[in-house]
Amino acid sequence: MAPVRRQDRTYRLTDFTPNTQDLIAVDMLRTIGVIDKIKVGDVAGAMPKAALKWAALPEGPGLANHYPPQPYVEYSEFLASCRAAGGTGK
Repeated sequence: MAPVRRQDRTYRLTDFTPNTQDLIAVDMLRTIGVIDKIKVGDVAGAMPKAALKWAALPEGPGLANHYPPQPYVEYSEFLASCRAAGGTGK
């Protein structure tokens, strides 16, 4: 499998399973400085920065994404997915 490159590192992946993708996402959230907000349930506070990385994320409750006309998930749907995965959110 070809390496996945990011500006500051190269991931030497052996697969691209959902679990591997989740680990990459956590690392990216840590790198942009929002992982601690997410861990304490401040998902809305993390969204503006996270939405700059992921075009499909809204910038927060009641807001669209940062890159129109890119399709995006509504904040309520995103928060429901977080909660279904065991997270909390305000």
